[in-house]
Amino acid sequence: MEWSEHPLGEPSQWPAELKTAVRTCLTSKFATMVHWGSDHHTFYNDVYAARLGRKHPGHLGQPAQDWWSEMWDQLEPFFEKVLAGDSYYTENACYTPDRDGVMKDAYFTHSHSPIWDDTGIVRGIFLTVVETTAQLKAEARSELLMGELKHRMKNTLSVVQAIVNQSVRRAVSKDDVAAIIRTQIAALARAHDLLTQANHDDAPLSALIRSVLDMEGYENRISVEGPEVIINSSAIVALTLILHELNTNAMKYGALSNERGGIRIFWDLSGDILTLIWQENDGPAVTPPARQGYGTRLILALADELGEVPQIEYLPTGFRFALRAHLEKLGVKTALHTLTEKPASTNFPGSLTQ
Repeated sequence: MEWSEHPLGEPSQWPAELKTAVRTCLTSKFATMVHWGSDHHTFYNDVYAARLGRKHPGHLGQPAQDWWSEMWDQLEPFFEKVLAGDSYYTENACYTPDRDGVMKDAYFTHSHSPIWDDTGIVRGIFLTVVETTAQLKAEARSELLMGELKHRMKNTLSVVQAIVNQSVRRAVSKDDVAAIIRTQIAALARAHDLLTQANHDDAPLSALIRSVLDMEGYENRISVEGPEVIINSSAIVALTLILHELNTNAMKYGALSNERGGIRIFWDLSGDILTLIWQENDGPAVTPPARQGYGTRLILALADELGEVPQIEYLPTGFRFALRAHLEKLGVKTALHTLTEKPASTNFPGSLTQ
């Protein structure tokens, strides 16, 4: 920078207070910044520079209002407070900076202190900033998953109860009851193992669906069909939770809660979108719930990670769920072939164009 042409002049001519503040700023291990003068000319250290995106280095030494213009209305009130001689501190405050061409919400804990000269006049502002965006997002996701865990534990008990009741109805002897229950509980455990694994490899979508819905006695009541695609680990977790929730509801209230209902799961690729349909048929009559439960909120939150808001319908023919996921978010690498697994005796309504 050519300081001779800057309003503050050459650094050697700066006031002692500014020199000291800038030296402290540049040697700090925290992200720190100095604003000086009526125009708030700005200096910052390398730690802060890493958080500025495209604003660095072009805005070094420039007025704060010029390079934080998109959120100056958020900053100006506490700038005025500090210039009046008060300190300012806030935790996890939300701002909307434009660091790389897009305004995005970000969260910061920051402290602003006045810089006085020898006469007691506030000449500048010294600030320390810690960005907490990643931490808060992680905490929010952890809270969601903890809520899901509590919800899943409650649902697990309901599913076990449904398994016992249906096993008793289907079995012809006590030994049959025990064998069916053992098989069903083992399948349920496999689904829970998939949910709780910390890391997953990429996997075919059909294999994921089969692993979640692998329940003894339902083979002829569930069909799976669509072009084979490979999805990434984060999509595996989200889809497993969604499918597990749908399967749980089907066993408790829907097509798998009686002796004749069935489910058709089918998907298709169009452009950069994968549309996946869960269609139930011949189950008990369905009606929309009076209020949105945790399970529905969980499905909506997970679907948002994959693409668009899903379509949930309570049709006369049965419950229907439609998800439009972006291939980029699924990490789709290749389409292998079209998979078709249909039960021989079940007639399912509906299509992707319905």
